[in-house]
Amino acid sequence: MDGKRRLERLDYIFKLIAFTIFIVFWLVVITFPSFFFFNPFNEPDIIRRVELVLSTFGWISLSTLVPILLFTFAEGLRKARHLVLLMGLIYPISLIASQTTIYLRTGSPYLKYLSDFPIFFFTDIILPILVIFIWHDLKEKTSTKEIL
Repeated sequence: MDGKRRLERLDYIFKLIAFTIFIVFWLVVITFPSFFFFNPFNEPDIIRRVELVLSTFGWISLSTLVPILLFTFAEGLRKARHLVLLMGLIYPISLIASQTTIYLRTGSPYLKYLSDFPIFFFTDIILPILVIFIWHDLKEKTSTKEIL
């Protein structure tokens, strides 16, 4: 089997992964709109406001921009891989910052939502880890001559 056929199959898989990320994440957003759609500027504390703005940008980035980047990578724009990691990590980093701030201010972590709604394990933990693995795989594949 020649390299071109292998590349086409790999690109198809990346498109499938991108589509799955987009659909599943947006189904979670539609299911729990109040968790995702809020006005961060209603928060009086500037630190929390910044964290909430980053969180909002982060989940939109993870749910939409990462799949778009994977699609563009699969269509031949190989430089799109450089942004996959950045766009995929804004949300989990903002969540960690937010959780840390809440813990420092209240003394208790706000993690009960993970046990109440286990689907958030996917959006908040599993998906960012998956994006790291995908980015690493894209990095490995595009740095070798296999892709040519």
